[in-house]
Amino acid sequence: MTNRESETAFDLRRDRVAGRWGLTREIVLVRSGPVLPMAGSDMDHTFKPHPDFAYLSGRGIADAVLAFDAQKNKWQMFGPRSTPDEQVWHQPAEPVGLPLDELDGWISLRSDQTVLEAWDDPKIQAGIADERVHKDELELSLLRTAALTSKSGFDWVYGNVSPGMTEREIQVGMEAEFFRAGAVRTAYPSIVAAGSNGAYLHYFYGQEDSLNPATRTLREGELLLIDAGGEFGGYASDVTRTMVVGAEPTDVQSFLWHLVLSAQELAIDRCRPGQEWREVHLDSARVIGSGLIELGLLRGDLDQLVSSGAVALFYPHGLGHLIGLNVHDAGGYPAGREPSSHPQSRYLRTDRLLEAGMITSVEPGVYFIDALLKDPAVRERFADEVVWDAVDPLRGFGGIRIEDDIHITDDEPEVLSGDIGKPIRIG
Repeated sequence: MTNRESETAFDLRRDRVAGRWGLTREIVLVRSGPVLPMAGSDMDHTFKPHPDFAYLSGRGIADAVLAFDAQKNKWQMFGPRSTPDEQVWHQPAEPVGLPLDELDGWISLRSDQTVLEAWDDPKIQAGIADERVHKDELELSLLRTAALTSKSGFDWVYGNVSPGMTEREIQVGMEAEFFRAGAVRTAYPSIVAAGSNGAYLHYFYGQEDSLNPATRTLREGELLLIDAGGEFGGYASDVTRTMVVGAEPTDVQSFLWHLVLSAQELAIDRCRPGQEWREVHLDSARVIGSGLIELGLLRGDLDQLVSSGAVALFYPHGLGHLIGLNVHDAGGYPAGREPSSHPQSRYLRTDRLLEAGMITSVEPGVYFIDALLKDPAVRERFADEVVWDAVDPLRGFGGIRIEDDIHITDDEPEVLSGDIGKPIRIG
């Protein structure tokens, strides 16, 4: 795509968003956001622009403002200008649009118009989010490239990881390949969880103590759960694979791994326009629940096990989320939809009809979360539904999750991360 084609894509986005707003006289300010200082330091956190600003401008410059004059139906960019003193320490930001110090004067010439801050106005936010959920061709190109950077990292894992390596060693080796393949950064903190650590849904290095981070050494025959992805052009890739390392899977490992894969494959096939995501999620829970019954971990009527929350003890999260400029992207809950109180759906990040152009993750899983399984109140509540004598030996098992990024089209679902292998065993 040429630079001119890229600029045209942003012009079209702004036109569509302005059409959704339906404003006549207002001024809208969409800010990129400031650089945030680190507490107690003269250093700054790494800057990322507000995704609404990035979506409408294609720029990642701090302290910039994209202004919309509804009366004239015109957009104007304002960007900072670096002083010579600042350029002693830092490379200058590209001087986009008008100088930022002219913004106040530009607004004062429109003193009879109401100024709306995009970040603080629900209608303005909703108008942008409603466009961001449908990815255009430029976005799809960036998302596909982000998935390719992730493939490089996972390929390294498959070819190099063996028992005796630490989670941190694996993370460093994998992320280096993301970057070598063109990723600007990781799309989120990488989850590299060995053994029982796989039962923490968001297990990050250093999360428990940033000054004294722990890292587990991978043992032969353990599960290794990796949830990671590269970011390219601001767009995220979000991929999870779970493997047995250095030994043939046990019967239980193999059964649960194939159960999760089956739930994922059925859900991916349902990623089509007109499908209610909530129902796809609940159907994935029924697949997981039926397998847990077959394995002898649950007993009773399947639908009752889903509605009671018994299945959610082992599959507590939602099936997936929208992906784009954020790994958990905008638009998951459209107007009129509120989070559900259903035990199986209370962590659902998306609840809407699927539409062509959306990108969603599909990531069912099974986990043995000790904090839940040892809770006396939980054990009493589910005494008739959970076969505790069968479950208790699996405490410490960890978790299994398999995740891909899906582009919903008017034809077959496109699996953006489909070239990344899914081995049950490595090493």
